[in-house]
Formats: sequence, structure tokens, C-alpha cells
Amino acid sequence: MTGPIDHPDASLIPTRGQVVRQRLDAATRAVVFFVVALAIIVGLWQAAIVSFDIKPFVVPTPVSVLVALNQDWPKLGAALGYTLRGTLLGLLMSTCLALVFATLFTLSDGVARAVMPLLIAIRTAPVLAIAPLLILIFGRGQAISIAVVVIVSFFPILVNATRGFRSTDANALELMHVCGATWLQTFFKVRLPFALPAIFTGLRAAATSGLLSAMLAEWLSGAPGLGTLILEAASFRKLPLMWAGVVLAMTVAFAIFALTVRMERSVVK
Repeated sequence: MTGPIDHPDASLIPTRGQVVRQRLDAATRAVVFFVVALAIIVGLWQAAIVSFDIKPFVVPTPVSVLVALNQDWPKLGAALGYTLRGTLLGLLMSTCLALVFATLFTLSDGVARAVMPLLIAIRTAPVLAIAPLLILIFGRGQAISIAVVVIVSFFPILVNATRGFRSTDANALELMHVCGATWLQTFFKVRLPFALPAIFTGLRAAATSGLLSAMLAEWLSGAPGLGTLILEAASFRKLPLMWAGVVLAMTVAFAIFALTVRMERSVVK
């Protein structure tokens, strides 16, 4: 005879309300952590100015930067929107291209050996050195920002995605083969889930540099983004506005990084 069947305790299963409260608590903790960290940074900033008697024409006070954020927000918001649009489009394109090439490299070592040296050469070429060529090809608009973001962020995603696809558990692949699964079924049900942590590792590394890459492209091309705004503010000695742009860029970069972490926690179980 079979033994008694153990039934799961329903009280241990979280309800929808409990799940929502847990997520709200996590979001609240994240906001509180960000506010506390920001307060510490602002306090150290002000303390350094007072302690070393730094003049306002060298480093502005946090209050003056906040005033600049408030007064020049229409200009800052428009520039940030332009930069953020190029950053996100570039990250999306680089992720798609990296996954395609990583899949090809997983299918054929010959393709990897033939194409990888070319990709390494493109990645290692200084953006400043090839900037004139990029401007000739893509012009001085949004396209060059997207191109620079793709060039900078493509390689880390590619390397991590390839490593993730090739590190798939051999027993899982053998099971899919025994079950008669097609290559696409094996890819989406086994290889891709196994590779997700590695892919998100590359995406986190690319996301932190994506915004900086877009700003660099704007410095080179003069496009109306956050990079150009910071450069022009520095040229005209509008230091509070320049620091406001820097603080805004740092905040958005942190937000993009946090978003990728949140996406990884939601997708990778």
C-alpha cells in the first residue's frame, strides 16, 4: 500500500496581496536607500567645499546646483530626453545584434573564429579616432549616438551571451535530443534560460556605459543632448548648470542599472 499523500499547506502560499506588499516594501527600501545615499553624497559635497574653502567658480554648492535643476529643467529635460532616447535605442539594437552573433557562434566555431577578430578590431578602435568616419556615415543627429552606443555596448553583451549559450547543462541538451526537440525548441527552452544570467551580466556592464557613450557622441557631433549641454555650460562657465547636467546623468545611469537588475530578478527565477 502506498503511504498517505502529503498535501501542501495553503497558509504557506503567499496571497496576491502579500506579494504586492512585498514588492511595495522592496520598492520603498530601494527609494529610502537612494535618498539616504544621495543625502550622504550631498553632505560630503558641502562639507568638502566648506572644509577646503573651494570657490564657487571651481565647484558650485549643492544648493546652487538644485536651483539650476529647477530653473533650467525645461532645457535639461529636453536634453536628457534626447540622450536617453539614443541610449535606449542603442542598447536595444546592441542586445539584439549580440544575441544573433552569439547564436551563430554557438552553432559554428568556424564562424566565431572568422568573425570575432573583426568584432574585436571594431571594439578596440578608439571612438575619437573613428569619429569623423562615423559622422560622415551617420550624420550629426540621433543616428550617431545610437551607433556609438552600439559599438561600445555590443561586445560585453556578445561575450557574456556566447559564454552563457555554451555553458548550457549537457544533461538538459541530451534530454531535449532524446525527446526529439527541434533546434529552436532546444534554444528557447534550454539554452536561452541557462544563458539569461550571463546575458544580464553583459547588459548591466553595457547599460552603465551606454549613457556615457551617447553623451560622448553628442560631444563629437554637437547633437542637442545632455553631453552637448554640459560642454556648452562648461564653455560659458555656467558651472551650476554643468553640474546639474552631470548629477542628472549620474542619476539616470544609476536608474538604468537598477532597471536591468530589476529585469533580471523578474526574468531569472
